[in-house]
Amino acid sequence: MQKQFVLSIAALSALGMGNLSGARNGDNCPPSAPAACYSEDCGCTYCYGPENTAGNPAVRPRTCNGDFVIEIAGFYWNAHQDGMEYAIENHVQAPTFIRDEFELNNLINAEYQTPGFGWDFGFKAGVGYNSACDGWDFGITWTWYKGKANDQVEAEFSDNQSLLPLWSAFMPRMGSPISAYEIETHWSLQLNLIDLELGREFWTSKYVTLHPHVGLRFASLKQNYELQHKGGSWQPYDETAGDYVALNDQVDLDNNFKGVGIRAGLDSVWNLSCGWGIFGNFAASIVYGKFSIDHDEVLRQAESPFSKTKILETKDHFRASRAMLDLELGVQWSTLVCGCQYGLTVQLGWENHMFFNQNQLWRVARGAAETDTGVDPNLKGENVFSQRRGNLDTQGWTLRFKFEF
Repeated sequence: MQKQFVLSIAALSALGMGNLSGARNGDNCPPSAPAACYSEDCGCTYCYGPENTAGNPAVRPRTCNGDFVIEIAGFYWNAHQDGMEYAIENHVQAPTFIRDEFELNNLINAEYQTPGFGWDFGFKAGVGYNSACDGWDFGITWTWYKGKANDQVEAEFSDNQSLLPLWSAFMPRMGSPISAYEIETHWSLQLNLIDLELGREFWTSKYVTLHPHVGLRFASLKQNYELQHKGGSWQPYDETAGDYVALNDQVDLDNNFKGVGIRAGLDSVWNLSCGWGIFGNFAASIVYGKFSIDHDEVLRQAESPFSKTKILETKDHFRASRAMLDLELGVQWSTLVCGCQYGLTVQLGWENHMFFNQNQLWRVARGAAETDTGVDPNLKGENVFSQRRGNLDTQGWTLRFKFEF
């Protein structure tokens, strides 16, 4: 009798394990039991909620079915990069003749000049899917931004000012320090980010949700930096002709990076009431890619015959890993509409993105040579190479709309 009872218990246990295994391996991966609905004070109803008895209940899909997500965002950002100083504004007046400019080596109340980084619009677009399999979600987001920085500075002779360029490899006759009367700069950035993301948003308390995620990042950062120098060393006195020679100097630099790497982060929402909440997001990535660096400098006569002389032409290509950091903080409002079949979320926040060690440009300057009036410019002196590496960052306001259906 006792043996028959033990055999019956074993058979029932085996049958129960088989049913449980079959339920877990279902094609649609549904919840094992209907989730209890959770209602807020203002009538918002969610399929999953913090009152469920399951550990870390999922927030989405809100309708107990798989939901598609469309995300559209517009933003107004400012970009900045270290190591872009292009001149020293020195309070020492440049004399008329180049050969008398040796006192320019004395820096009096000198200030570095940096391009004025402006604000520009950009956008984000993404699609995703919130599955019913334990609330997992996955999606793809594209971020596009084009920044710029333009600047112009002139030497004020009435204030005893002069400009000492920092990016030119030009050397005037007699090896004197180079100076300019006017410098123009134009910097542009084209940023493209594509993020593939797999995550799960769940309740940790009645009012706080977390969303850890992992994925891949495809990054493309293209930079162009142009500088134009006029006057000063580029307006030398030709003793043979007995007149000044007007020259224009243009420096063109390209700093491009493309790569792919892993990305992970944690998003959080701190729900207040009636759909309102505070969100804070963090993500970090390591992207392995290729740098392409170009550096050209051309000297051109400002008058006929407008002849050109190439002073510098260098290229560099190498592969490296670069860290990237994404931070976001703001407020949001979320609700369900049309009988809780569709979800709408509006977010307004401040974003900050860091792209470490993106500035890989080299500065090439010509060191002073011995005085020799019979030698043409740029034929004497020693090249001096320096690199002012720096980080690139973008920051600004972002307005985002999410629609779930």
